[in-house]
Amino acid sequence: MLTQVGKYQILEKIGVGGFGSVYRGRDPFIKRSVAIKTCQGDDDEIRKRFFREAEYAGNLHHPNITTIYDFGVTDDGIPYIVQEFLTGEDLDKKIKRHELIPIVEKIRILRDVAEGLGYAHTAGIIHRDIKPANIRILDDGSVKIMDFGIAKSLVSESTLTQTGITLGTASYLAPEQIRGEPVDQRTDIFSLGVLAYELFTYQRPFTGEHISTVLYKILHENPVHPAEAVPGLPPSLALLILSTLEKDREKRPASCAEVRDQLYWISRDISGRGGAEGPSRTGRIEIDPSAPQRTGGRPIAPAPSTDPEPGTSSSTTVSHPNVAPELPKPVTESGPPIAVSDVPLRKEGTIPGLVLSERSGPSRAPLRIFLASLTLLAVVGGAGWFFAVRNPGKATETVPESVPTPSPTAPAAVPAAAPIPAVATPAAAPTLPAPTPAAPQTPSTPVSATPPAPIIRESAGKAFFRSNVYAVLTVDGKKRGGVPPAGIRLEPISAGRHKAVFAVADFVTVEKDFEVKGGKTTDVQAEFPARGLLQVAVNVEANGAEVLVDGKPVGVAPLKKTIATGPHRVEVRHPGFETAEKDVVVPEDDTVKAPFELRKK
Repeated sequence: MLTQVGKYQILEKIGVGGFGSVYRGRDPFIKRSVAIKTCQGDDDEIRKRFFREAEYAGNLHHPNITTIYDFGVTDDGIPYIVQEFLTGEDLDKKIKRHELIPIVEKIRILRDVAEGLGYAHTAGIIHRDIKPANIRILDDGSVKIMDFGIAKSLVSESTLTQTGITLGTASYLAPEQIRGEPVDQRTDIFSLGVLAYELFTYQRPFTGEHISTVLYKILHENPVHPAEAVPGLPPSLALLILSTLEKDREKRPASCAEVRDQLYWISRDISGRGGAEGPSRTGRIEIDPSAPQRTGGRPIAPAPSTDPEPGTSSSTTVSHPNVAPELPKPVTESGPPIAVSDVPLRKEGTIPGLVLSERSGPSRAPLRIFLASLTLLAVVGGAGWFFAVRNPGKATETVPESVPTPSPTAPAAVPAAAPIPAVATPAAAPTLPAPTPAAPQTPSTPVSATPPAPIIRESAGKAFFRSNVYAVLTVDGKKRGGVPPAGIRLEPISAGRHKAVFAVADFVTVEKDFEVKGGKTTDVQAEFPARGLLQVAVNVEANGAEVLVDGKPVGVAPLKKTIATGPHRVEVRHPGFETAEKDVVVPEDDTVKAPFELRKK
């Protein structure tokens, strides 16, 4: 085990991460405990991500983000990051054991996460892997966001993420991540919403036995309403969580500052009335639970200048550039001031479900004038109606006087009513078919064009193809494109038996026979075995040697080959050299190296 990294003393190993090991160390000069993360993999991609974490997180200084102290490379070429040593435990452990946490405390945790994320976003950094396992709750209750290993900079583009590769934990991925679209701050907000859902309900909003099922639900299905999973959950909180889980990012809150501010008001509301139910407090913006879900936009209210939470005031200055400082209301017992510019008058759309309380400030005068006008109109209209009912004779007399034009028409209408019985005579029959061919004939043409649709549905159906890894699909010998884990839908497909072949480059193929029934959707799923990477190297003079795995040729050395996990027999042949063999065990999602030193005959 390492005993020294740079100037830092290694005390003990405390964990193993995706890049390498994590140690508890000590700075001998400052005399403080530190955490030391090492990157012990040889893969260039992993090392680049490790360096990127040091670069991105090292420039973020916020109470809710893990502080990076130092970065360096050992004499053996092992990169390391020195960061603050965090006490406590990860949030996912608290959720897994269903720890009883007061609702106000849960809201505070979410606010702190939103604070830290919002700060990172203002610096142009998207985390892309927000989940409970990356949130640490310290012994003193502080909240820290960890692991910026797959973070993305919106300032400097990176080529580390290849097309078709999805990073992060599946259950917390946003729809745009699954589709391979560009990410922004609302991507982290979706992941934050999944975390919030899990924190309050102790279950994930999108679950399934296979990763493909989870990704499909994220893209196409809505989760169970949080209030159904947890009866008594404040409606405003449930609506906020659902708004962060919108499939369309345009409908999510526009920023973490907006999420933070709404959580502030929800917390104040709960704390002020001692529970989830009770009268609303004055001087604040309320969320109407009966209103539709809100759309994205700027924050609904500024964060309080007297907020005891660390880092709030500095973040607020950046997040609310449009707040008019000359119009604040004095701080009252009910909460911080609300500037006039914070009433939602946005171009992107107002915030549905938000109404001003009864005593909300300068908006009372226009409201009273409007209500008084309605009352006056109601009184005048009611009086007119009452007069008409009590004096029917006068009412009928005044009509012809006030409207002279209808009077000559009235006699014409009386004779027209007399021939009504004649409608049953044969003379009326010719008039009935006349309109039928004239007017309805035109709409009947498109109506007659729709019958082919039912015929197609009866003779054809649909098929939904899924694969636990990205694969190329061929149906009945015809290539139909790539199949991501989220799946693709093909239609129409003729009814009957078909054959699908899923192929992963340089790996294996999976064949599936399926049957399509008219008008129905058939689910076709391919399950590929777990896989790892076999790396075969030979001495330079033997380069080009044929490599066989389990007796089957797979290429020439040196090579990197994706194969199924488990034990394999690797054989290397080259003219003029002795054949060499070796048994290897390929680990899942990892690399096994098989070096050979071929001897000449």
